[in-house]
Amino acid sequence: MGLKRYVAKRVAHAAVVIYIVATVVFFAVRAIPGDPARVLLGGDANADAIAALREDMGLNQPLYVQYLRWLGDLVRGDFGQSVFNDQPVLDMLLGVAEPTASIAALGMVIAILIALPAGIVSSVKRYQWEDYVATAVSFVGISMPGFWIGIVLLLVFSARLGLVPAFGYVSISEGIVPWFKHIILPAIAVGLPYGGILMRMTRSSMMDVLNEDYMRTARAKGLSNRLVLFKHGLQNALIPIITIAGILLGVLLGGVVAVEVVFGIQGLGRLLIASIERRDFPVIQGAVIIISFIFVAMNLLVDILYTSINPRIKYGGGE
Repeated sequence: MGLKRYVAKRVAHAAVVIYIVATVVFFAVRAIPGDPARVLLGGDANADAIAALREDMGLNQPLYVQYLRWLGDLVRGDFGQSVFNDQPVLDMLLGVAEPTASIAALGMVIAILIALPAGIVSSVKRYQWEDYVATAVSFVGISMPGFWIGIVLLLVFSARLGLVPAFGYVSISEGIVPWFKHIILPAIAVGLPYGGILMRMTRSSMMDVLNEDYMRTARAKGLSNRLVLFKHGLQNALIPIITIAGILLGVLLGGVVAVEVVFGIQGLGRLLIASIERRDFPVIQGAVIIISFIFVAMNLLVDILYTSINPRIKYGGGE
């Protein structure tokens, strides 16, 4: 199967997945106790005012009518209007996308920069002090939630040392240095747990590869240890590592939501939490669809990367 045909097939599959997710979210958010009209008007509002607002929002219509109307708008690229402030949902999501994307991207880079070297060293120096140190660091990262790491980083590097700002976000358009200072601590808080899991996966995958016959054959041919380790070892070990990295993207994005609250950053996570609290159905649905799209896109990217690492892998089949 060619690349274009494979990508087209995966895109069609992704569209089905996103449709199912969107449908489940549509009905799930309406099962949450609480009336958006009552939340918006306050607990002291009278029944007539609430009924009038529900009619204005279209919430008095049968659920299937609301669903079909929303689905038709979604197909045209219209995510609807926020119940809370009447702003276009897509504009609200794009307005908070940069902080979340910045933290997630830098957090992933930090995780990979920690996980790959530590995992390789740990596998080569197994049961030696290097292995024990790398394993201990990875377990610390895995066991500590991102928000707790964020609080510790705030107390040490912001409150005590004053090296970086404690709260808020500065757009990258205002300068790389201030942007970096504002997201480095949140990115570390997000990246450490993610990196700990990746490090353990790297170690396990490398240990499996190092025991293969082709590795012993490469050494017997007189190839340098570096060439054997990186060309023959790491290249074959990367397949399961990349797979886990794509799957664990949810761990990283989940960490971003909590870390944004700790650092007072107005990102996608804080918007989603606030929208759930005030029953802003269109924003909740739009945010979940965007997150689902990110997951699907990452899985497609992972599959495409497979052939770059191992050309024997064919699209739509095995090796």
